[in-house]
Amino acid sequence: MATAGATHWTRFDPRITWLCNKLRALKTHKVLVITANARTALDLAEVLRTQTGIHSAVFHEGLSLIERDRAAAFFADQENGTQVLVCSEIGSEGRNFQFAHQMILFDLPINPDLLEQRIGRLDRIGQTEIINIHVPYLENSAQATLYHWYHEGLAAFEHTCPAGHTVYVQLETALTDALFQPGGKLGTLISSTQTLHHELNETLHRGRDRLLEYNSCRPHIANELRQRAVSEDETSSLPAYMEAVFDAFGVHSEEHSEACYVIRPGDHMLSHFPGLADDGMTITYHRDTALSFEDAQFISWEHPLVTGAMDLVLGNELGNTAVTTIRYRGSKPGTLLLECLYLFDIASNSELQSDRYLPPTTIRAVLDEYGNNHETDLSHSLIQHSRTPVNADTANKIIRAKEQTLRQLIVQCEETARARAPLILASAHQCSKQILNREINRLRALRQVNPNVRDEEIEFFEQQQKMLDRALNSASLRLDAVRVIVAT
Repeated sequence: MATAGATHWTRFDPRITWLCNKLRALKTHKVLVITANARTALDLAEVLRTQTGIHSAVFHEGLSLIERDRAAAFFADQENGTQVLVCSEIGSEGRNFQFAHQMILFDLPINPDLLEQRIGRLDRIGQTEIINIHVPYLENSAQATLYHWYHEGLAAFEHTCPAGHTVYVQLETALTDALFQPGGKLGTLISSTQTLHHELNETLHRGRDRLLEYNSCRPHIANELRQRAVSEDETSSLPAYMEAVFDAFGVHSEEHSEACYVIRPGDHMLSHFPGLADDGMTITYHRDTALSFEDAQFISWEHPLVTGAMDLVLGNELGNTAVTTIRYRGSKPGTLLLECLYLFDIASNSELQSDRYLPPTTIRAVLDEYGNNHETDLSHSLIQHSRTPVNADTANKIIRAKEQTLRQLIVQCEETARARAPLILASAHQCSKQILNREINRLRALRQVNPNVRDEEIEFFEQQQKMLDRALNSASLRLDAVRVIVAT
């Protein structure tokens, strides 16, 4: 703790001048500066602002999650962002900055694992250049001892150091003594470190499973998967879909930085939104951005936020009825039509895997008030692209005026849908019989040559088939959505 009237450390530490000069020399590069604690990081940021005019981003444990996100995004912005991010030890965990290639370790941690974590912020998948590590230290100081131990004893700045922690544990006492007596026992410490490090690396090398390594990545398969993922990202309709859902359910969404958004519960949110924390979250639909900022959740079609949103849309009554008008030559102007969507399914049974044979199936019916079927001519996509919204007052007047007609149309639509259900059910029965009979016949044929095939195994599939037939016959039809259409 500084005493009253004492000179601030930044005024006499020669590393400050070195740091300012180094950043001027690296003016065109992004530079990550890591210190041991938040106080040092804040002091360095203030010095850079006053002495060099660099408004660096600061990242430390005293900031909220959103503030850390903004600092990281300010650093990542290639056009309008800052050159420098100064962070405390927390910056060596959980954040990826592989777009940067210059790192300044203003001080060194005593544990090799922490050093590797620091370097790992830049040395990650997506790093395209050699990382330059700069370490300022004072001669004959504890930091100088640490630098020489890491550099000459462990080669920790040039290579990953899987045995580093074990070396540290075994030589911790000797290292501590060398730190308190800089220069005195350094030579002996480095020699012991090199010997032990070599022995441990040899042991690790002999324990490698080369066959496992060979099969861990097959480049032609991996590249194909990568290309499919990139193609999906470029053409995805997910961002537009989620923005529409957020708007419909009152979730507040704002731009956080390039390709990143902050979402939080809005003042008029209708109900709890699945997967959304009360204090909000940072999201991105961009894979590369997610790799750079681990606190920004990568939103894909499989993300719980998305699956929860789809369940909310499908299970909530909001939005399952609508009134619209459409220019349609298949009916006279003023004709009332009704579009009904029915779901034909059965209660899911994980033991029978019933939804494998009859997944929830949509049956659509479109009838006009005269009983004519328009399902083929008036497709769902045509309605979506040609419809004109109707305000709530007008919609209520239409419903009240045509209530009796609409009730009759609902009955007729249901009859139309029920007439199509047997064909879907027959297909499900046929599919289940083909799959299960194939397995039953396979086991019967196998039993002819292998007495270990038991009767119980065949009886199990026969019983499965009977139970599945009963389950499929219990399938029901339920009305899921209604749209009243007025032809114009």
